[in-house]
Amino acid sequence: MLKLSLTPGEYLTIGEDVVVQLYRTEGGRSYLAIDAPREISIVRGAVREREGGQRPERLIGTPKGHASELPI
Repeated sequence: MLKLSLTPGEYLTIGEDVVVQLYRTEGGRSYLAIDAPREISIVRGAVREREGGQRPERLIGTPKGHASELPI
């Protein structure tokens, strides 16, 4: 797993078609802008889990409300 530290305005690309930009941090929250083709499904983790999906085992840290392993 690749772990990055971004400052507001910085971005990363995934393949040729996906761009993720950190556009703002405020009060311990980070705000992302994601530009991807419509064919690529983008779903917030909480929504995925609420609808019965499993939390991916490869994630870093613990679920919301618990101490995180890494400050992100």
